[in-house]
Amino acid sequence: MVRIHNDMVTLSPNQIFFLKPSTEMEVMLESDYVDYYLLTLRSVTVTRQRGEWSCQPSLDSVSVLPSGKLLLPTAKIWLERVEQLHATSRLSSDGAHEVQRQFQMFFQDLQQELAGQGEAAGNGIDQSIGYMYKHYSEKIKLDTLAEIAGLTETSYSRSFKKAKGVTPVQYLNQIRIESSKALLKRELPIQDVAASVGFGNEFYFSRMFKRTIGLSPTIYMKRKQLRVGVASCYRYQENLRTLGTEALYEMNGYTIKQLTAEEHRSFVQVQLDALREAKPDMILSDYRHLPFYDRLKDIAPTICLDFTMDWRQNHWRIAELIGREQEARYNFDQMELKVNYTREVLAHAIGKETLSILRFYYGKIRMYGMIDHPLNHLLYKELGLKPGSCVPQHERSKEFTLAQVPPFETDHLLIYKQYVSPQEEAAFSALLASDAWSTMKAVRNDQIRFTPNWIGMSWSPTGLNEIMDYLLDAYGSE
Repeated sequence: MVRIHNDMVTLSPNQIFFLKPSTEMEVMLESDYVDYYLLTLRSVTVTRQRGEWSCQPSLDSVSVLPSGKLLLPTAKIWLERVEQLHATSRLSSDGAHEVQRQFQMFFQDLQQELAGQGEAAGNGIDQSIGYMYKHYSEKIKLDTLAEIAGLTETSYSRSFKKAKGVTPVQYLNQIRIESSKALLKRELPIQDVAASVGFGNEFYFSRMFKRTIGLSPTIYMKRKQLRVGVASCYRYQENLRTLGTEALYEMNGYTIKQLTAEEHRSFVQVQLDALREAKPDMILSDYRHLPFYDRLKDIAPTICLDFTMDWRQNHWRIAELIGREQEARYNFDQMELKVNYTREVLAHAIGKETLSILRFYYGKIRMYGMIDHPLNHLLYKELGLKPGSCVPQHERSKEFTLAQVPPFETDHLLIYKQYVSPQEEAAFSALLASDAWSTMKAVRNDQIRFTPNWIGMSWSPTGLNEIMDYLLDAYGSE
């Protein structure tokens, strides 16, 4: 059985589900395991200004398919296409563009298949949405939207929720909130803004705006002047700095293994007291600081950013919250130029030689892979570096004990040491002196380098630039 929100579904072979972000899901298995494929969608926003097109990560969740179990009479055929897509993704000779082409065609065909089952209702819903966009500043009744769609109110609400993942009222409020941003940027009175976008009550508008955006309309209007504090393990302060402002205080309350529970509580409290003393107008927090959320919001309005492995999405969200979208676009453009230059230099300097990165901490070795982390994405996707033989291709990382490190080959090896006690340092030194280690090509050719914390640095434009500068210094002149 699988529970999706409050709906229970019996699991059986050849089923396909579409899950929106933040979907609550619980699986109860009678067997020991289940095989599944996971296809991930990322949405982008494409805009055109003054004749120029731009593409940015989108913070809006897009319902390209009905939420939940997809009712397909030929589900087995669709799953066979997924298996073919998976097989193609593992053949490097086909290239990423071919994988992406098959991926997009799969979803386009799937949408058409589902649209054919309820085309009339879908067209009616689209027409009602068009009416929302034209008349969102007016009072819109549910029976009016249902009549446009050619459905009863009950059928309309049910079909709309199934197609879009939200109720008609929630969808209409999203349109109104998004439209209100441009008016608030002009610092118009909140009462006038509320009336202009169809909220008759300014207090209701303020409540809905804060629930959607994370800031009240009043604070949103002053966002460029906000004094911002940070409670994050993902270096949000570096994102702020790249956007042209500084964090008032930088808190990191993530558990440190060397501390006892009591020491950690004291460690966190000292930081919370310092954050309160700084008197921020807003606090940016990540999901690892959710245990402290109530104490943070007692200090100042606290926004917990959704977790994502895409640093650009985080950067854009932070820029939007402090009114520095123009700076974020500039950072994206500069990053693209830097990546292209670094890729070209490294292709000439290293060519087809392989590179791997290890992290040594708490007496273990972690080999970083090719996916699911901004560092992995930078090294192997954007810069096009070739992985060593032990680099996992379809995992974020793989851990080994010092006694279980498998033999592997790589031309260049980068190592980051973290939280190393004297005992662990001795064990690590023994590994470096072992016969198995000395036979590695990178060791024989003296191509081992110790780096700063690239894992942490890779969450911001500043850190990513430093990583590329290191690579250019290390290999650009070879």
